[in-house]
Amino acid sequence: MNPAVEKLLQDIAQAKLRAEERRRQKEELDTQTYGIIHQDDGTIELRLPPPPTKPDPDECCHSGCTPCILDTYQEQLEEHKQLCADFQQQYQRAKAGKPTSIQTKNDRMSCGILNPLEFRKVRILHIDQPCMHSRLLVLEATALNFILAHGEHIHIRALLPNGNRITRPFTPVMLEAEDGIVRPHLFIRLYDNELSASLERLQAGDHVMLRGPIRTHVDLTHAFSSNLCVLVAGGSGIAPIFQALQFAHINSSYKNKQMVVLHCARNEQALWLSSLIKHLQADMPHLAYHTFVSHTQRLSESLLHQALADYNRENAQAIVCGPGTFNEDVSCWLNNIGIKHAQLL
Repeated sequence: MNPAVEKLLQDIAQAKLRAEERRRQKEELDTQTYGIIHQDDGTIELRLPPPPTKPDPDECCHSGCTPCILDTYQEQLEEHKQLCADFQQQYQRAKAGKPTSIQTKNDRMSCGILNPLEFRKVRILHIDQPCMHSRLLVLEATALNFILAHGEHIHIRALLPNGNRITRPFTPVMLEAEDGIVRPHLFIRLYDNELSASLERLQAGDHVMLRGPIRTHVDLTHAFSSNLCVLVAGGSGIAPIFQALQFAHINSSYKNKQMVVLHCARNEQALWLSSLIKHLQADMPHLAYHTFVSHTQRLSESLLHQALADYNRENAQAIVCGPGTFNEDVSCWLNNIGIKHAQLL
C-alpha cells in the first residue's frame, strides 16, 4: 500500500477512535451521579467524577477567543480537583455520622443547547443561497435555548476527509424563520478551502457541531459611549455588526447615538441584512448606512473619508469586522482620517 494512503487511513481511524471515546465519556457523564451515593442496604459509597477530557490542539481556532477551549481545560482540572476534595470531605463526615450537604451530578456548564466547553450537534432546519459562494443556515433552536449576549459568537467544527478537524468562529443572528419562530441564522461565505467545501455539502436535516457562547474582546459599551461610532463590515462580517446594532437598538443609552455603518460586499445580493438595517434606521434617527459593492464602488480610504466628512471624528470609536486583510486596510484608513480607536473582530 502507498505509504501516504496508509498514513491517511491511520489518521482517519485514530480520529474515529477519539470521537467514539468522547461520545462514550459524554454518555457516562450524562447518566452517572457523583458524590455520596446512598445504597439500598443503608451503606454509602463515594463516587468521584472522571477528570475532564484534554482537548486536542486542533480544537483551538487561534482567534484569541475568551474562553479558549485550551485555557478552560486547566480551569476544568482545578474545578475537578476542588470538587473531588469536597466530595472526600463530605464522605468522611457521612462515615462519622455527621450531616452532609453534597450529593450532586457532574453536570457540565450549559446554557440551553450551547455549551462553551464542548461541541454539540445542532440540526439544520433550512438552507438558503442568498448569492453565489454563500449559504444561509437556519438552525433548529430558538431564542429560549440558544442564548447569545452581545459580543458573543460560536465555534463550528468540521471533520475533513483526511480525518483532521478544523474549527472556525461564526456569529449567528437571531431572526424570524419561515415558521414564525425566532431562530439562529448563520450566514457563511464560501471560500476555496477545506472548511467551505465541508459546509457547502451540508443539507437540511444534517447536523453541525458547535460550541459556545464564546466571548470576544470587543467592548461595545466603550464604543457606543463615544460621540461617533463607525461600524465597518466586510462580507459575512456584517453578522456581528448587526448583533451590535441590535444591542444598541434595545438600549436607550445608545439608541440615539451617532452611528455610521459601512457595509462592503461583492455584489448587491451579498448585502445580507441590509433590509433589516434600514428597518432599524426608522427607529434610530442618527444611524447612517452606506453600502459598497466590489464591482461598482469598492471601499477605499477616499470613500471612507467622504462618508465620514460631515461628522466630528474627535474621540470617535470604530469596530471593524471582515477578513484579515480587510480589517488591516480599514483600520489603517481610519487612523489616517483621524479615528485612532478601532477594535477588530
